[in-house]
Amino acid sequence: MRVAVVGLGAIGAQVLWQLSRVGGVEVHGFDKEYPGHQAAGVGGESRLFWNLELAEPAYTPLIERAAVAWRELEALSCQVLRDPTGVLIYGGEQDAQMQCALHSAKALDVPVEPLETPALRRRFPRMAFDDRSLGLWDINGAVIRPERTVEVTVALARRHGAVVHEFSPVKALDVTDSKVSLLSPSGRQAFDRVVICCGGWTPKLVPHIQQDVVTRRLTSLWFHARQDDFIDVPPFLRTAPQYCYGIPSHDRRSVKLGLGFNDHYVTGDADRLPRQLEGADLAAELGKFEWVRERMLPWLSRRPYRVETYVESYTRSMLEYIRPHVDNPNVIVMTGFSGHGFRVSPAIGEIGCQLVIDGKTSVDIGFMERASPVFSILDPKQGTTTHNSVMASNPSLA
Repeated sequence: MRVAVVGLGAIGAQVLWQLSRVGGVEVHGFDKEYPGHQAAGVGGESRLFWNLELAEPAYTPLIERAAVAWRELEALSCQVLRDPTGVLIYGGEQDAQMQCALHSAKALDVPVEPLETPALRRRFPRMAFDDRSLGLWDINGAVIRPERTVEVTVALARRHGAVVHEFSPVKALDVTDSKVSLLSPSGRQAFDRVVICCGGWTPKLVPHIQQDVVTRRLTSLWFHARQDDFIDVPPFLRTAPQYCYGIPSHDRRSVKLGLGFNDHYVTGDADRLPRQLEGADLAAELGKFEWVRERMLPWLSRRPYRVETYVESYTRSMLEYIRPHVDNPNVIVMTGFSGHGFRVSPAIGEIGCQLVIDGKTSVDIGFMERASPVFSILDPKQGTTTHNSVMASNPSLA
């Protein structure tokens, strides 16, 4: 069987690796640049790995499998791909995401330490907590090294015979025959199966998903402390309706901050969005973060020393889009990982491989397709949507 994987980011790298281990499969991976580059969605040096679910209880088995799959990947590669730091999940006790996190902590039976407001203030004195805060200290939480993970995973796949086509964007996909053909700088090639997992670029290759998936540009800001202090805050995720997250650098001299869906740049085309921010665009982006810096971490420097943008894709349900192409079941479309795909990516890689080889998966993912939308797409070409309450970051509430 000849298989192509289009896009070698967080998901594509894992699918490529899993397929490379299957006897009788000749697998090719295509990337518009190279595995581990930061122009797509894997850049930024860090991602959170946490063991709790914030929105969908049915996601629990996937999280369980992901925790095991990460350990297997690290053992086989002999690489440290996650720094075992622990992760703080916190917010209002009655927040929907916090309630879901509490439920999943019980369902998963993972080591979690509940922290009420006084305990949060004692444990993390550099962070500001309101009187109704509740925290969950995920003891086995970690900080993922995203670029390194992709690089290492693709290297493992190469070792098992995968062919990697760098700087080879796939420009066209022909699904009219049972053999699927791809057009890239290498010419037109035919494959028995194709897996499309190129993130925010997927709607360009698979236009029919534009009714279900939108592209966004997210921005990450890196701050020093006002004084050149050791930044004594944990990796954290604050639940909606004041959603945000922060990840200290490895040397603890800076912290990266990020916001949720509603604060991302709206676009219908991953190739037509400003990546280098300046002037009014930069000022507007910085303004979105002011409430985090002023109310939660007031000791940070006034302005970030680094600003980077990345491309992400989101489904209307905020759950992954993993389905056969409507016109050809030999094409598997995997996109819309909605900001949380990296932490479960090794398990998603297994799922993609199983769908190619067996046409079914060992983990039930039917709930993803059945899930109700949490926002509507108003204009697929422009990427405009209604408000997404699940990922709300509301400064007026901060």
